[in-house]
Amino acid sequence: MFIAVNVLRKDGIMRGKNTITGANKVFFTFTVIFLFFQFLLTIIVGFLSVVIGVEFANEFLNRNIYPILLINQFVIILIPVLVYTFVNKLDVKEVFRLNKLDFAPAVIITLIAVPAYFVAVMLNTIVVYILQFIGNVPAQPLPVPQNLPELIKGILIVGVTPSICEEMLHRGIMLSAYERRGSKKAVVITAIFFGIFHFDITNLLGATFLGLLIGYYVIKTNSIFAGALAHFLNNTINELLQYLLRDNVKPSDEIIRVPVEELFGAVLYGIMGLIIIGLLLAIFNRITRGKYIMKPPISTVRKDFVSIVSHWPIIVIIVVYVLLTVMFISSIAV
Repeated sequence: MFIAVNVLRKDGIMRGKNTITGANKVFFTFTVIFLFFQFLLTIIVGFLSVVIGVEFANEFLNRNIYPILLINQFVIILIPVLVYTFVNKLDVKEVFRLNKLDFAPAVIITLIAVPAYFVAVMLNTIVVYILQFIGNVPAQPLPVPQNLPELIKGILIVGVTPSICEEMLHRGIMLSAYERRGSKKAVVITAIFFGIFHFDITNLLGATFLGLLIGYYVIKTNSIFAGALAHFLNNTINELLQYLLRDNVKPSDEIIRVPVEELFGAVLYGIMGLIIIGLLLAIFNRITRGKYIMKPPISTVRKDFVSIVSHWPIIVIIVVYVLLTVMFISSIAV
């Protein structure tokens, strides 16, 4: 049961308070539903493998990736967020920062998108490079657009929907709740949660880095639309690159191998990206100065850490993440 603390606004309307406890329970609810859905998919694919064969079962899964993604976004992520919001009578405009995003910051966020993408690729490539010494790392199952209509469909599903649903969870509910511990700490904490949220060790570091950037954008502009824009651009860049390089993209049933020269290339592009990001962030900081007053920290890093990891929803989520990671590594071990 979610905890609500009522506060009276200046307009006389009673509104609930978005608490860290409540936000953690929303994240926990997502985790439970997500894992149940993954278990259900595993059962379905296993049944189809027995009845019609493994190849046809995998084909069925690949053909239905987009509907699965839509269920993930609108049912598993968005519904718990909306239920929590309306049950607790939260101030939607305040919690989700439904404020205008100015043109100049939007331009800088757009310019940072490409170098940020390559930094995230660098981080994930390093993880995959290390994991391949343990075993065979499977390719990601996302469909590769083969023509313009498929590209548009991919951008709408992979680009637009996460920029709405995932942002409402992470840069809406989670960020506004954890900002009570300080704005900068909230960005770091929710970025780590964003990395864990994907439940994929090969995408942990890249997603966490992007979470740091996106959270910082939202705090500095006081607008969730900054996060939605950055999230959309990152996913759309990935879709565009897959489309442009579609002849070289590995199918989902193949293994990822990262040669040393590819690792060096990813690191080189990543370092260049970090330099460009640093320069552009300096401009971003200047044009957003005074837009939002950062909340100061209320305790030390150590006390924050103990407080967060001692709350039962977070304990369960971390344990589940570790177990799934161990299972994944065990499954690829040769």
